[in-house]
Amino acid sequence: MIEAKRKFSFLIFIALFFVSKQSEAFPAPNSEVVITVPGPLDGNSVRNPFVEELLHLVFKKKNRSLTLNYHPRKYTQGRALRELSVNSEIDLNWSTTSIEREKLLKPIRIPIYRGLIGWRVLLIKGGTQERFDKITSIEDLRALVAVQRFDWTDYDILKENKFRVEGNLSFLKHSKAVIDGLADYFPRSVLEVARELDDERNKGLTVESTLLLKYPSAYYFFVNKCNVALADMIEQGLELAFEDGSYDELFKRHFGDKIAALALAERRVILLTNSSLPPLIDVDSNKYWYKL
Repeated sequence: MIEAKRKFSFLIFIALFFVSKQSEAFPAPNSEVVITVPGPLDGNSVRNPFVEELLHLVFKKKNRSLTLNYHPRKYTQGRALRELSVNSEIDLNWSTTSIEREKLLKPIRIPIYRGLIGWRVLLIKGGTQERFDKITSIEDLRALVAVQRFDWTDYDILKENKFRVEGNLSFLKHSKAVIDGLADYFPRSVLEVARELDDERNKGLTVESTLLLKYPSAYYFFVNKCNVALADMIEQGLELAFEDGSYDELFKRHFGDKIAALALAERRVILLTNSSLPPLIDVDSNKYWYKL
């Protein structure tokens, strides 16, 4: 009986310890929050300017200042998500969601890119546009070879839709694969492509001008399943930013002109399925999702 009481008391102590640690992770309002995230893989000093500015906005809405630290190790996306799932030194990541990822991690179910991560234009080798002008159906495009990394959900979506995909190259080699003819095109989000064209490795590539791939997809913030406090803080801050219009201001500043330049309404749309999308997502909601 005494031994049982000791065990019970020990379990209470452990539970209170973890509750205390969760509370310590979030100081009182008007104080600083420090979060570690995976660093950039492409040589840039900032991993993602829009997302990082959004995070600062989110915490400002909750009356906290934010310091973002990059983890010193260069993690691929898949490795970073696995590290986050085992409660390592990474506190937060952002990625496309899937049923499998939501089994491992806790998502904040507000699409930080308004669903546009699933709207894709193609990076192609300069001088090859005429080849794509002849494509009028999904069957035509399936005859060509795309390049995506195997641990991206986009790779799985392309394979699900019976595309030919080169998936064994690192991200920094994708552009060279198109330039060298190993692949015919590199699908990129309409939000990513303008920034990427400025990168030296993409000299020799151009944006294909007639096609738009569309599939339902959401880019979420993810935390460890035990880190409910951080998830709640981010969700509440995002809600406030959407409600008061500050999210829209930030989004338009980063992407408004870039989206307009792609003339999306004039492109031939190729619709793809995405069976990895969790069933809780309401892609018809006008509150968070982009509409033409």
